[in-house]
Amino acid sequence: MKPNTVLRHALWTIGPAPDRNPPALYTACKDCPEEGPVGTDRAASDMWALEHAGRTGHRRYRECVSVDLYARPADEELR
Repeated sequence: MKPNTVLRHALWTIGPAPDRNPPALYTACKDCPEEGPVGTDRAASDMWALEHAGRTGHRRYRECVSVDLYARPADEELR
């Protein structure tokens, strides 16, 4: 840092990015390594899990969701 640099304390916040894509999600079986396809349709993700359960008898699943986030100082307006 240069001697004339000014630093200030600022509160930051994080939340959905203003120009975000729809959340991407998939369902993963907790009883085996299989995972459903990644997409934005929750019904398709649920259907994969139900079909997998019917084929394998597995009943435990994890829903994995990816959302674009944006960090900014709390007093900065979103663009």
